[in-house]
Amino acid sequence: MTTSTAISDTTARAGIDIHQFYRLDIKGAPAAALADVYEFEGARGIGEPTKYAIQFTHPRHDLSRGEFLNRMGAFVIQPPPRDRWSQPEKARRVQGIVTGFALKATNRDQSLYEIVLESRLALLRNAPKCRFFLDMSIPEIIEQILREHEFNKIFARFEFQLYRTYRRRSFVMQWGEDDLAFITRLCRRSGIWFVCEEGERCERIRFGDEYAHYRRDPDSLTVAYRPHSGLEAGGVESVGVLEMHAKTLPAAYAVRTFHTESAISKPIEAVSSIRDDRTTYGETYTWGAPSPSEDEAREEAQLRREAALAGQVEYRGECDMLDLTPGSVLKLSNRPLPDAKHGLLVVRVTCRASRKKAYHVAFDAIPSDRQYRLPLKEETWPRIDGVITGTIASSGGWRDPYLDGQGEYIVDLHLDRDTRTPGLQSCPMRLAKPFAGPNQTGFHFGLVEGTVVGVSFLWGCVDLPFISHVLHTAQHTDPIVAGVPWGTRNTIRTRSNNTLEMDDRERREHIKVATEHGKSQLNLGHMVDRAQSERGSGAELRSDGPAALRGGGGVLVSAHARHGASGKQLDMQETVAQLEDALALAKALASSAQASKAEAADIDRQRAANEAFDQLQQSGVLVTAPASAGVVAGKSVQVVAGENITGIARGDASWSVWKRFTVAAHDMVSLFTQKGMSLIAAAGAVVVQAQRGRMQLASQEDMTVETVNGVLHVKSSREIVMNVGGSYFRMTPGGIEMGTRGGVLFKTSSLKKTGPAQMDLGGAAFAPQFVPYTTGCEVWRTNPNFVPPASPASVTDASADTGAAAPSFLGGLFGGKSGAGSKTPGNGGLTVNDAENEKSICVPPDPIELQSPAPCNWQLADFVESATMMRETPPYQKYGWARTERLTEDGQPVMCAGTAPTTCQFTYDSVSKTLTAKVVIALVPRLLVKMNRATGEPLRDANNDYVVVQYETFQNGANSRKSLGAQGLMLVERDLKEVDASTYKSQIEKTLNQGNYKLILGGCQKGGACGCRVSVKFCADVHVVGGTDAQALNPNITINLYPTTERADALNWPETEYQLNNGRYMRLFTQTKAHETGHLFNFPDEYWEQGGFVHEIYVKDGMSIDFALADANKAKDTFWVVETATHLMGGGCLQPTATTSPYYLEYIRRWFSARTNKLWAVGYEVPQKNIRANGEK
Repeated sequence: MTTSTAISDTTARAGIDIHQFYRLDIKGAPAAALADVYEFEGARGIGEPTKYAIQFTHPRHDLSRGEFLNRMGAFVIQPPPRDRWSQPEKARRVQGIVTGFALKATNRDQSLYEIVLESRLALLRNAPKCRFFLDMSIPEIIEQILREHEFNKIFARFEFQLYRTYRRRSFVMQWGEDDLAFITRLCRRSGIWFVCEEGERCERIRFGDEYAHYRRDPDSLTVAYRPHSGLEAGGVESVGVLEMHAKTLPAAYAVRTFHTESAISKPIEAVSSIRDDRTTYGETYTWGAPSPSEDEAREEAQLRREAALAGQVEYRGECDMLDLTPGSVLKLSNRPLPDAKHGLLVVRVTCRASRKKAYHVAFDAIPSDRQYRLPLKEETWPRIDGVITGTIASSGGWRDPYLDGQGEYIVDLHLDRDTRTPGLQSCPMRLAKPFAGPNQTGFHFGLVEGTVVGVSFLWGCVDLPFISHVLHTAQHTDPIVAGVPWGTRNTIRTRSNNTLEMDDRERREHIKVATEHGKSQLNLGHMVDRAQSERGSGAELRSDGPAALRGGGGVLVSAHARHGASGKQLDMQETVAQLEDALALAKALASSAQASKAEAADIDRQRAANEAFDQLQQSGVLVTAPASAGVVAGKSVQVVAGENITGIARGDASWSVWKRFTVAAHDMVSLFTQKGMSLIAAAGAVVVQAQRGRMQLASQEDMTVETVNGVLHVKSSREIVMNVGGSYFRMTPGGIEMGTRGGVLFKTSSLKKTGPAQMDLGGAAFAPQFVPYTTGCEVWRTNPNFVPPASPASVTDASADTGAAAPSFLGGLFGGKSGAGSKTPGNGGLTVNDAENEKSICVPPDPIELQSPAPCNWQLADFVESATMMRETPPYQKYGWARTERLTEDGQPVMCAGTAPTTCQFTYDSVSKTLTAKVVIALVPRLLVKMNRATGEPLRDANNDYVVVQYETFQNGANSRKSLGAQGLMLVERDLKEVDASTYKSQIEKTLNQGNYKLILGGCQKGGACGCRVSVKFCADVHVVGGTDAQALNPNITINLYPTTERADALNWPETEYQLNNGRYMRLFTQTKAHETGHLFNFPDEYWEQGGFVHEIYVKDGMSIDFALADANKAKDTFWVVETATHLMGGGCLQPTATTSPYYLEYIRRWFSARTNKLWAVGYEVPQKNIRANGEK
């Protein structure tokens, strides 16, 4: 617009039929039609609302604020036609809402007023608040706020023209900011900019983030550069003044942060550098950006670099262009600019005009080939260095803590006024604790719904909340309050009254650990009841339920005092001395017994027992007291020993029994006394018998054999001899003989002789045969389910240890090969009684519920052998996710599964009677990285780090059907010290051995009490080695181990598993490593979806799965199934815990049956067959 137009404009007045350059169009304000614009000044910019201050004269002196304020309107600029025959130019409308009104001056004819016309965005300044948004992207947040302020295409409209993708953010806080300041901050931090533009019916707010979204109009935005010289007045728009200002910038922009939810538990760092610009220097480093992943950290660093570049070169100019608006690309037709070869992006304009001055524009711009980013102005961003309060929330009705899989809580923040779904009132928040660590170390007291908490913010960042502490309130009072007794106590008490209580009162110190279940308590020190009445002191462990004291290395129960808690744990000086004294007494009595030719006590065993008791060198139980010790029972007291029971008393040993007193011994009962023995039966018979040996009655002095009121019978079936000093009396069945060196004197009134006679006295009725005591196992010696092999085992020949083995009755399932430590050759085939059913042993016998084992002396020699088994998983046509979904490719069925050999080593220990099945696993720590195809070397980034790629089995891994090299990828090895093999070994073995199942000999009449049983242990011998060293281990499998993977497979494992959930990486705890190890022990899969390797009994016709049989077997749980949500080889492998069943020992049972030539079954312990294992979190 030229000076001449401004002059002609000064003659325009309201009510005069002359074209108005400037006028007001305000809806609902008729008085605006008579407004005559006197002067105006406007400002428009990227990232700010339009603002025009307009002064006008009006014939009315009483215009009120109510006529103008808060009314929609437009400031219209329309140059007149160039001549009387031309049409006026198109009107330019600056749309908005009136936010200010003022009376500036008045005279007799008119008054001077001023209004402020701003974009509707300016109204958002009137809405400061505290609120937050959950699981929304930044564009979604901006859209919600604008719709709340009636940006509804009637009052105003908005549109997004965005190139980049914006992730959902779990939590975004608006802290004390008005809505405009909040939207502007979101745009600054995310690289979005916005401009206020003219719309068809209302103003339009346009959001963009890319070069393509700049406004380009070569016809109206290409002008000449003509500095003011006073000679140009042709009415042609031009740029009259242009300045350029440039500054140095940092060469690199580094961002470093730490996020508790990132996939890797270490700081995340990213650097974005300005390349090929010698005017840069240094590095700017920002700590604590809310970036949960490396990708987002790189994006943050890039945005900071782009924001800096946007302010590196700035142009300032002046012109008279009506159509120059923010976001437009201005080009100079006659002036090339070295730093802006493609034009200038206008970022801000100010315009003014009056009745005295022509339309004039001042503008700021940057080179249009640069991405425009709003200045960050981080110093204006809100921070929360204090604490806000909230209440633990749940979805409703939760008595227990409402947590997610990461132990995080939902908090109903007290500042929140929005209506939200219960259980979704906030993002999940972690609870800060004074102690935490890897491998689920730390402590955590669960917070229940209604608990008041303090919420803090990491680094003061308003978008990173966490629970910093918990508060008691007047409603939920503190457990420690003033007064007796709680004023001196310290306590931890949970919602179910699980209690740890400590009292510090003088002479009443105590510690109490208690739970309501069974009213179980451990009390130490001073003890009181609920009424605070004293009830004892010392220590007390009590429960209304069972109680157990267990020590695997031995237990010492002592009443010997160690005052002041002095002495060592196993201090037992008095006890050892007493044992030695007792041993000396026993030794003296034994010597006396031996001198009297009586059976003496076994002193050596007593000495060995004493030595075992000393410092509990063996797993024994020692009860000792300086005074008395007693065992009192309302019913029975039972003392059982696997070897000896020894009792020694320096005083008396008294037994008082009301009914029967019995002693039974296999070898001998020996009674010895130095001073006398009394055996008296007040009533009833006394029977002394030697049923299989001699009996001797002897005394040093007189002996009396007498019956007081009965008959004395002396009987022998062969002979009776009485001898006194050489004289004798001999009675045999054939006659009576008397002999003496002296004479025979008969003192009798008569002596009479008659014919022969005989008398037979009744004798003792002994057992007809001897029944010896034995623990020999006849079932082990002659198992009824087998007959002996058809021929003796052949002598080991040269074919031993060459891998050759005789055929097995198991139908080729196993092939034997003796190991280096084997003491026996491989077994020959077995012959079953029923020749027509010689494979019947392959059908597993039902599991047996184990009971307390009967004594049994069976033995089996140590051995070490390896076995190759064939996995019973034939191929079939692959299913999808439904039983009716059969997968095909080019019209042909897609086959899956297949048999394969597996090998493991069996070691039998005869002492512990344990069979160990071992596989060797080699873990090679590696990274999958990008490769320089030209050199074959790994690519490195600006920090000289590898460019790491996540392994994904179907995209770039084993199931991608492409080699790594063809994809420009390669493997590099990591430091072996980064991986702990014991962690994987313990995790795998804990899951596989959880059931504690055993092999028990079949055919025993004792059933589950059979003592012929073998413990079975699965051993995963895990080694962390380099790739070149793996082969030397001769492993069963060699596995690449990555820090993380997107999807793993049998030969490629992640150290830690994660799942992307709502934009956050959540750590997973699964049993996949134990699942894959199960395959090495010949286990089939227990799932069919997407090609699981199911057991052969379910595959029919080599194509389909017999789902009817599968459904029938699932309910029994006695053999491999094809569907399970909890078992290790099924759906349980994806859970933190998985179950196993007795049939997981099936292949070991078969092999051991063949090895021993005996039929074995699987035994399980009560109370349940399936015991859930704990996962490694």
